Amino acid sequence: MGLRSLLWILIAALLLYGAWQGLRALAAGRAQKTGAPRAARESMAEAADDEKTGEAEDADDDAGFAYAPRPAPMPAPARPAAENEVFRLELEIQRLRRELDDMRGLLDGQRQETAALHSALNALRGQFEAAAASQSAAPQYSEALVFARRGLAADAIAERCDISVAEAELVRALAARGGEKDT
Repeated sequence: MGLRSLLWILIAALLLYGAWQGLRALAAGRAQKTGAPRAARESMAEAADDEKTGEAEDADDDAGFAYAPRPAPMPAPARPAAENEVFRLELEIQRLRRELDDMRGLLDGQRQETAALHSALNALRGQFEAAAASQSAAPQYSEALVFARRGLAADAIAERCDISVAEAELVRALAARGGEKDT
């Protein structure tokens, strides 16, 4: 073997080694672009390290090149706990505001219903008192009591109801006294 043959063998070995390193770099680039699992990239790096330990010359050649896979980009950081807590509290405040508005609506409805009940009660009370006042008077004086409440004079009441003037004045006094109780 001559020097020429030895030189061709050395050139062929270097070409094979360069091709091998190029393929490794392409594979590492594709793995990084496709998002290959980190374990696969690490196994490729370990295989490259195993090759390097076998040959001292290769260690010197690889010193200028970094074929190790690049780290995958970090995922978007999760919200900090304080920010999550603020968001949760804002949602709770919105829910409580809706409930408060609902309660205010119910309270307004109850107030209106209570006011209607009070007015109905007052009307019934007036009817009851009128009925009680008319029942407490003797039947012969009930008509005189009605005239007295209308403001007729004692003489007119006595004439219309066939009672004495003194009785008519007494009925007017009772009617006036009953009117004072109502106010």
